[in-house]
Amino acid sequence: MAVNQVRGTGWGVVAAYVALAVVVSGVLLGVQARSGIDAAALSLAQFGPAVAVGVVVLLWGKRIRGVVTAAVDWEDVGGDIAAVVGAVALLGVLVAGAALVGGMELVGPQSVGAVPFAVFVGFQLVGALGEEIGWRGFLQPALEFRYGRLIAVGITGLIWALWHVKAFTLGVVPAVSFLVAAMGFAVVLGYLANGSFVQRVLTATVGHWLINVTLYLVMGDDTLGVPQVCYYAGASFLVAVLVLAWSVARDNARRRDLVGAAD
Repeated sequence: MAVNQVRGTGWGVVAAYVALAVVVSGVLLGVQARSGIDAAALSLAQFGPAVAVGVVVLLWGKRIRGVVTAAVDWEDVGGDIAAVVGAVALLGVLVAGAALVGGMELVGPQSVGAVPFAVFVGFQLVGALGEEIGWRGFLQPALEFRYGRLIAVGITGLIWALWHVKAFTLGVVPAVSFLVAAMGFAVVLGYLANGSFVQRVLTATVGHWLINVTLYLVMGDDTLGVPQVCYYAGASFLVAVLVLAWSVARDNARRRDLVGAAD
């Protein structure tokens, strides 16, 4: 979707936002270590991207006031959410199938430590919201205005992946696999989340939430172990290709309809 005016939102503000997101998330990790909250159930670092948006708005409000994407019909948002649900369902089938073929036993809806599964699901929704306010709500639209959807999705996905620092400290296979997975998820969320800030955040949050819960149901909280990280890396790549192809076809069809209506 087209972005309205984004005056002055250049690399300086984007870099400041990314730096703030990293620093705030790091501080929240320190808070978590003293809070007693199980990080497997809810990582406080997930709120770093949202807090960073608030700080950037306070510091550069006049410069980024234009980072606003045009709203779409809520019927279209419903279609986007349905597409996200379908994409994650396919992801789940592919990951679960790979895990079973590989001899893994599916974890299922088990508690996370002392946290009941239902509470864990709620925590994951809140955590996904904290991230998506920043990644798909602010960062991607700011980049999208200048560079288009594909490049914006790619840059946002790369930053999002690297923000998960732990994944890159466990060896080459987990690092590369996680990077592929994160880029695939970025395509799914970045192309299916459209419309205004609220509409994009809503769709992306639902997708992010369902991805996290789906992966937990298959492999528990050991999502960076080998071979399971390889399973969802491959699955995310396949789903991303399908979502990208579908999104391009849908956008082309909408353009043809607009041209036909104009004629």
